Amino acid sequence: MFAVIRHTFDMDTSNKYTSVGEWKHYVWLFESEEEAMTYAITLLDNPILLANEHSLAYAIETLKTGKYFQVGRESVAVGKVKDRLKIISEENNGEESIH
Repeated sequence: MFAVIRHTFDMDTSNKYTSVGEWKHYVWLFESEEEAMTYAITLLDNPILLANEHSLAYAIETLKTGKYFQVGRESVAVGKVKDRLKIISEENNGEESIH
């Protein structure tokens, strides 16, 4: 299973005297890496990339080879989903740690 992860900074500029924003993190799950990559490419929708075919081609190639691309306050990544690990508390010192 593979995941597409998008990080974006959402700004609220409705008040002309202040602007407030927050980081948003989104994850979509896919059965195959091909499906995940196909969807991830659709998230490369930053106006800077869409204004120039060479910039978009570079972003797609970088995403395909490095599984990650960032422009401005936006990033998209494709990763393999790992099995959930048991978090070890101080009470469970005898068990293996996730670190």
